[in-house]
Amino acid sequence: MNCIKQISMTGYLVRHVDLREAKPRSVNEDVYVMEKGALSALSLLGLSVTEFIAARYERGGYHVISVERIPKKRTAEINLLKVWQCAHPDNPDDTAKDKNAVN
Repeated sequence: MNCIKQISMTGYLVRHVDLREAKPRSVNEDVYVMEKGALSALSLLGLSVTEFIAARYERGGYHVISVERIPKKRTAEINLLKVWQCAHPDNPDDTAKDKNAVN
């Protein structure tokens, strides 16, 4: 059986300052990636993507200067069976069942 899933990703360039640093503080840049399903969920909840990302950074002690969407989207194919086999089981007794999983 083919266990391939294609995902669509959107990147956001986040410029932020670490408030825990001594002054003068430097501006850092990160790329924050969100999958199409997560973007849809935020939309259904009535949340803005930029506000969501800024809130996550601010909880970590950063001050967000800007969040910009990267124009190009990317897609990737994920082999779910390989992800399953690499993941640690929640229940160690499930390990024997993993050996029966075949791509």
